[in-house]
Amino acid sequence: MRYICHRINESSALKDISEELGAEIDLRDDLNGRIYLEHDPFKGGEDLEEYLRSYHHGLLILNIKSERIEWKALELVKKAGVKDYFFLDSTFPMIALLAQNGISDIALRFSEYEGIDTIRNMAGKVRWIWADCFTKCALTAENFAEFKKLGYNVCIVSPELQGRPEDIESDAKYLQEQNIIPDAICTKSYNIPIWQKYFG
Repeated sequence: MRYICHRINESSALKDISEELGAEIDLRDDLNGRIYLEHDPFKGGEDLEEYLRSYHHGLLILNIKSERIEWKALELVKKAGVKDYFFLDSTFPMIALLAQNGISDIALRFSEYEGIDTIRNMAGKVRWIWADCFTKCALTAENFAEFKKLGYNVCIVSPELQGRPEDIESDAKYLQEQNIIPDAICTKSYNIPIWQKYFG
């Protein structure tokens, strides 16, 4: 199981997590063409190129907050030698463009509000599914089996990231009962031990 620590937007915070763990980061750009890390709009943040110099960890999730910065981000990621990553929350036109150019390290969204048609249509072109959980876990044994048959890796969103920390244990039990073993889990670092009780 790969665990990704949510919102590690400063390189200093990387020192607090094991190199076996991954990180989810938020990317924006400024008028000078610089890509930096910050979740909220209208704020500055650490330079991505500088951050990547300190990144020696696991799966890196590049959460895109500004449209069409993927090419520049990809250039910096490759320059830093980071090989295990995917783009999250790119617009669909950008996802299609990246896929047309042979870039498959992208996630498509799935949740109780976001359906399966695009996932079926993009099979073989995109590698990841981001399984969100706004009010509940939308994964079932049936749709998970279909995702795996289509060749996707599945990263689930831990419910505390949607304001439901009390549901971590019940979601973990549900997934285990349904024999759903995701490829990765994005969660707060302090909640990893809860998930590890179920998925190691």
